[in-house]
Amino acid sequence: MLLDDVIYVCLLLLCIGFGKFYRSIECPRQRQWLGTAFGFGLVACVSGTHIAHPLVCTLVNGLIITRLSPKVCHLYSFFFSFFYLLVVFRLSEWIGLPRPPGHANLIQMMLTLKLAGLAFEVNSAAHPPEDDLQGASSAALAKIGFMDVFHYAFSYVGVLTGPYYRYRTYWDSLHRPFAAKADHWAHTQNKLIQISCFTVIFLLSNYFFPAKYALTDEFAERSLLYRIWYIYPTFVTFRMRMYIGMMMSECVCQMAGLGAYPVSCEPASGLGPKDYRKTVALSNEPNSIKPEDLDFETVHNMNVWAVEKCFLVREAMKRWNTCVQYWMAVCVYKRFPHRGLRTMATLTLSALWHGYAPGYYLCICQITLYLPMEDIWVKFYKASPEGSPTKTALHCLLWFSRMSCMSYLGLSFQLLELNETLTFYRRVYFLGHLAVLALYVIGRLVRPYVSLADSHQQKKIVADVKKHS
Repeated sequence: MLLDDVIYVCLLLLCIGFGKFYRSIECPRQRQWLGTAFGFGLVACVSGTHIAHPLVCTLVNGLIITRLSPKVCHLYSFFFSFFYLLVVFRLSEWIGLPRPPGHANLIQMMLTLKLAGLAFEVNSAAHPPEDDLQGASSAALAKIGFMDVFHYAFSYVGVLTGPYYRYRTYWDSLHRPFAAKADHWAHTQNKLIQISCFTVIFLLSNYFFPAKYALTDEFAERSLLYRIWYIYPTFVTFRMRMYIGMMMSECVCQMAGLGAYPVSCEPASGLGPKDYRKTVALSNEPNSIKPEDLDFETVHNMNVWAVEKCFLVREAMKRWNTCVQYWMAVCVYKRFPHRGLRTMATLTLSALWHGYAPGYYLCICQITLYLPMEDIWVKFYKASPEGSPTKTALHCLLWFSRMSCMSYLGLSFQLLELNETLTFYRRVYFLGHLAVLALYVIGRLVRPYVSLADSHQQKKIVADVKKHS
């Protein structure tokens, strides 16, 4: 795993360094071909003969997007892309094909989201809302040809590891003036400093607290308190690894100029500008744009400090891998027909997207068992008076609960195998599950009394208002 991480980091550093030369090409068409050629070369180096997988997937999706009606192309693209990823690619050995390497899996994962996401963009452009403030029917989607699909799929920016960005964002980076105006190095330097710190922490925590240690006989002989505590340092290792990879991916985008938009246009992760009309207006006045007025929030994939400070799992999920979360929200959650099953369907697809290892499902899907408990205690938190000791105590409880939940489930994401995860859970007597159940039961028992207290408080406020009026 560590060797794979080293290769991963080296390739991302290469992409970061290539950004300055990429931006120096003024002609959008030439820059597009350069980015595609470099990206194709990276995919070929990483995948070898397995480059046939992204080529076939891109070829078929190119035909779907350019030949089928916008009314249905998103459905065909979605199902084909995930069928190819989950069956043809992931089960290649079952159908007589050689098994692809690990980094080829990352390429195919991102390609699945990008190509299906492009089809959804085409569908939305065909039926834009009346005001269309967010520019669903922008010039980028006016006429998409097969080569446009190919360029988007194989552009070196994000081809290896993401982040996910829309086709419109890619098109804007070539045809809008913002990419040339942004202060690329200032944004990148700040992230590289953070990455250096995270790398040191990762190496130390991975050395002293490896996840596999939880499966050893020596670990089993440790005290119960130590075995429970061990989930926290292993989660530090997990977080640092994710932070390093995702922030380096952001640096690739920043050095390429992709995702640069004026702050006044309210760019959001994955989506891009919320006010796209203003984006178009400002792009027609390039001299009015200053570097400090631009940011890369569109490709901001991991809000590290927000993740660390937040006290709710729901909030942490939204701030973790935010560009992919955007894709899941727009393409799955909001479009899933059964409202009550949207969360489960989205989390299940997210686990499938990651792979077939049981640890993915034990980590991601079990979150749905935690959320009902959190929702009850959040109501208590909101009902507490501002600044009161009760509100502070509930904030601390929810933060500790959130951190414990993600650490407890995160270990299964690292161990991956079912027997290994269950071995660890048995060694801590499934206390993580039991704690959530206990908090849920306590919350249900206490809730009527809290509701009653709220009702009395509201009546008192109304009576005071009537009295003074």
